[in-house]
Amino acid sequence: MRILSSIGITLAISTTALFADGPAQAASVHVRDSGAIPSILPNERPVEPVLMLVSLDNQSMRVIVGDEIVARTHVSTGKQGHRTPTGIFSILEKRRHHKSNIYSQAPMPFMQRLTWSGIALHESDHVPDYPASHGCIRMPGAFAKQLFGFTGTGAHVLITEDERLPRPIAHNKLFYPGGKPAQTVARSAAITPVVVKPMNRKSTGSMVVFGSGNAESGSDADTTSDNLELRSSFDAHMELVDADDGFVMPSSRDPIRILITQRTGRELVRDIQSMLNQLGFEAGSEDGLIGSEMGDAILRYQRDRELEPTGAVSVALARELSQDTGRGGFSTGHIYVRQGFRPLFDAPVFIDNPTQPLGTHFLSAIAHRMEPDKLQWQHMQLADSVATSPLLELDEYSAIRASGVHATLDRVHLPQYVRSRLLVMTVAGSSIVIADGGINDEAHKGTDFIVVTNNWSD
Repeated sequence: MRILSSIGITLAISTTALFADGPAQAASVHVRDSGAIPSILPNERPVEPVLMLVSLDNQSMRVIVGDEIVARTHVSTGKQGHRTPTGIFSILEKRRHHKSNIYSQAPMPFMQRLTWSGIALHESDHVPDYPASHGCIRMPGAFAKQLFGFTGTGAHVLITEDERLPRPIAHNKLFYPGGKPAQTVARSAAITPVVVKPMNRKSTGSMVVFGSGNAESGSDADTTSDNLELRSSFDAHMELVDADDGFVMPSSRDPIRILITQRTGRELVRDIQSMLNQLGFEAGSEDGLIGSEMGDAILRYQRDRELEPTGAVSVALARELSQDTGRGGFSTGHIYVRQGFRPLFDAPVFIDNPTQPLGTHFLSAIAHRMEPDKLQWQHMQLADSVATSPLLELDEYSAIRASGVHATLDRVHLPQYVRSRLLVMTVAGSSIVIADGGINDEAHKGTDFIVVTNNWSD
């Protein structure tokens, strides 16, 4: 993350300052023909955030600096049986000379790791215009060498089936240190959404859930600024959340990473165990696992409160327990904050309509072109399906459409102390990931927040 420059501005903590929302206002520009995008990267390493976009359909990668596409190359991704995962990734490690510890010490020069389970960007002398790898993203030698010197650890890589681009977004739930820019703009035609005919789209019988808004057109529930109100993200009942958690504001001005997610079933179980123990019903270890000890504790609690004795775990039970323990409303979401792959803090969040999926969204902060002391945000929604979750109250993969980004941000309510911290820490290169699945095995401590999407299969 050292390649990303902080914005030289004075930031002040404000517990009340919120900023008006408005739809993304893109400049009136012509779409640049993709053939005009160079296949050679600039010589100098950029100070602005770098974002790499990989399309499996088109076997291509585009490199964006700030809000400009600076280069494009063809790639070769995973073949059938070894498909490259789609989702939100970051560069975790870089090695000039690397050999695969999975595939017979095969050379992987200029390796940039995306997951610890074996997915990476690297040079190859075989980069056909079709999927041919064991899951990695192969690049031509000259481009791989250039890219290795162009990026730093923490740079985001988004892998999607189709070819899509981020677009500008403004919303009152986002963070604007120094104040909200007068206008959210796209810097150049290169970042204007384009329509590209996909190659060899695979159709399957799998359920696929797309966002209700078009990720390319930016269509969403919020389409005009005339009807928008200044809405507070503060909920009175969240004032009960204890902010005296020993948190120390980091001295580093490196970008932060934010994950907002629906809580998982195991987290729900752990919460119920904790609250039952707090009330003296002896639910056993708070490990998130359902056993006979926990079932007996639930029955004792339900009989004591003259509730129907089901002995079952449910959101309704968690809400009852949350009221009895004085915790207030039961939070169905959580926010995690990291910097330099290290956790800074986490906190519960409230999500309206918790049975509705949030969708999978990537938002990144960049310096505003005309007001460089301020930030603007870019957004891209990724196609994803919704897995079973007790918190979503779904019995199987859901056909419910995930919210578009404006509707999703409207539903998320952060404690005010969390907003105050994030307002101070957010700099160019910071990002927000919104997803439904909690923290997965790829996003353990020592990594960025990784989201592997579920949308197509071999």
